[in-house]
Amino acid sequence: MKKFKIRYVILLGALAFLFLNDGARTLIRHSAEIRKLNSGIKKAEAQNELYKSRLDRLENVPEYMEHEIRAELKVVASGEIEYRFLSEEEEEAAKKAKEK
Repeated sequence: MKKFKIRYVILLGALAFLFLNDGARTLIRHSAEIRKLNSGIKKAEAQNELYKSRLDRLENVPEYMEHEIRAELKVVASGEIEYRFLSEEEEEAAKKAKEK
């Protein structure tokens, strides 16, 4: 019984020291911030790898560059015909514009 009380007192003392001590709270807060920043770094590194692979493909694969130019800039080569299909919202807007 006496050992239980001593352990209980030591445990309460340690918990009180950790949670009532300003330095310990700052340490806990900083360690949480470090984990958050490390997670952000890992995400940024993964995104950087994606950008590097895309840049490599743009530099070394002419077909990929052509595809990206056509997709992003809506470029059509001479002699080609571009077909565009309207979404349902665009069709409704076009009908309303014709009615007016």
